[in-house]
Amino acid sequence: MRKFFLPSLIAAMLSISCSDDSSNPGTLDVPEELDPSKGGVFATTLVGSVQGESFKNGTAVLFELDEKLVQTGTAVMGVPDTMSRYSVSTAEFTSPYAELVVSGKSVQPCSGREVDSKISVIVDLSKDSTVSLNLFTYFTSERLKELVKNGNMEIPKAWEQAEKEVHKLFALPEGETALEAFATSALFDRLAERTLAKSAPEWRSEFAAIFARGGEFTENDTLRVLGGVALYYDLDSSQLDWCSDIKEKVFEKADVSAYMHALWLSMLDAKECTAERQGEIHAVFNPRLPLTYVQESFPVYMCDSGAWRYAYGYERLNVTDTAGRVDGDYLRREGTSYVFDEVTGWRYANPSEDEYKSGCTKTREGIYLSAAVCMGGSWVSVPESTADTHGLECVADDSLVYGRISHAAYVCEGGSFYKVTEMDEKLGRYCTKKNLGDTAYVGVTPFLCRDSWEYIMPDSLDEWLKDSRDGNRYPIVRMGAYRWMGANLKYADSVASPNLAGNFWGSAFYSWTAAMDLPDDTDPATYEFTLPHRGICPEGWHMPTKAEWDSLFAFAEKFGPAGKMAYSLMGGYSWAGYEKVLNTFGFDIPASGRRELNGDFKNDGRGAYFWFVSQEENKLQYYYLWNSEAEALIGKSSGPDLGLNVRCVEDVE
Repeated sequence: MRKFFLPSLIAAMLSISCSDDSSNPGTLDVPEELDPSKGGVFATTLVGSVQGESFKNGTAVLFELDEKLVQTGTAVMGVPDTMSRYSVSTAEFTSPYAELVVSGKSVQPCSGREVDSKISVIVDLSKDSTVSLNLFTYFTSERLKELVKNGNMEIPKAWEQAEKEVHKLFALPEGETALEAFATSALFDRLAERTLAKSAPEWRSEFAAIFARGGEFTENDTLRVLGGVALYYDLDSSQLDWCSDIKEKVFEKADVSAYMHALWLSMLDAKECTAERQGEIHAVFNPRLPLTYVQESFPVYMCDSGAWRYAYGYERLNVTDTAGRVDGDYLRREGTSYVFDEVTGWRYANPSEDEYKSGCTKTREGIYLSAAVCMGGSWVSVPESTADTHGLECVADDSLVYGRISHAAYVCEGGSFYKVTEMDEKLGRYCTKKNLGDTAYVGVTPFLCRDSWEYIMPDSLDEWLKDSRDGNRYPIVRMGAYRWMGANLKYADSVASPNLAGNFWGSAFYSWTAAMDLPDDTDPATYEFTLPHRGICPEGWHMPTKAEWDSLFAFAEKFGPAGKMAYSLMGGYSWAGYEKVLNTFGFDIPASGRRELNGDFKNDGRGAYFWFVSQEENKLQYYYLWNSEAEALIGKSSGPDLGLNVRCVEDVE
């Protein structure tokens, strides 16, 4: 077996593996029972070492091989010393060929891990008395056996071919060269533990088997990862300082970098970066593989100005993803955004392009997109109506056009466009510049045109109802077709209104008979109302019917916040969970609760209850609002003595 040496590098690095090759074989003691003088055609003592790892309590067995490199059954055993050097006798061998197998617990360099390891090498005893076991000799031996056993090649020719293939795969220069001390202890040990998640002996055995079969080894995904790290070391040899076994040795990093350069070109089946290859992309890793630490850092490289360098994401896309692309295409991949420019190709997207998910290129200057226009390479926000009506003509005042983007309606006024709002459609009038200050009505309810239509709150109208009976004042709230009291009725004069006697509690709770101002013995089931029914309300006002309450609710639903009708009527801080209270119209309903039939007061802070006039058989009906409900609910009492609130509505002439 030929020996591999690298004169300029190995002298400084070989000791990394804690071995000495054949430079001092005489330091080993040959056991007396293995004395070569006792016979055998090829009687000698084979000495050498294992490079790249240190064995603890290992064994070294030398097996005799025949002309087909098959074991003959003759074997001798030796024991490696603590420096992984070995010595075995070949006294009984009659064949020149033998296989040395060293196995046991191995201490890996750099990491210091102890792993199970096994490594072997084939030797020609007629030529070699000293041989090293390392990555290269192991691969050569495995390939040699395959060529002889299954390829029917003669051993000398097979040996020559196996060595040539190993030289090519591992980029070993011509002549006597070896980098096992470096390659195993630094590059491959690091790869196995941090990239492949396997120990060096594990992946060494797996890939030696693949290599031996003569497969397309350079297409192996894991080997491409190994090549990627070699490229990493080539571009930045200072990264080798991570391993104390290397840092403590003296060697020229330039020599290491030169070897790493040749190694990754070989493993990745790459070429030197020449002027003819300017701009070429080299994909280091198979994109189907899950990303690893190394893959995330070094996925693709580009030939640039005579040297390979890391390729930016957009540079890769310019090689792999331009077919069918159009100007302004936006792409987000692996957390990074890109834009395609038909002039310059892919580039990184700027923040405005990320926001609008579209590219702003020179050829798209002035183009409107949603509420933005492309200006100077970025999307600049503009009013939505500006973008929507860009290119449309305003022919005549009050004419309608529809937006190019949103298809919303716009009304033409004085040469510019005004976007028709939902309130415009509800009120049947446009709140344009020429209409500023105008008032639109829904029934008796006014809306003022400012920047948009606004409901005019009761305090702005300053309208009040004064009850002539007791002097109490109530704000008036205009809700659709009716004017309502903006507070709960508080009238309590049981002398002037005898029907209140015994039927009014607290500050504003009325029984059904008190609210309807009927004698206490009135039978709700037989009583017939004449509408409007004044009840206990002030003169000119009456008790609301269900239809009038429904009209109020419909108004609040249409002109208030969507899906929050009841909350738009609730007011004050008396509600539990009052953050939902909106009081949109100033109707100001408090959560005063109610008086139960048994005299208890309940639901204060949670609900509000109001009697209404019903013509149904069960006339003891009421509406109530609940703090967790967005709609008004109907309740029915089992007796007239339930105490509820009263709101009155003005008579309509």
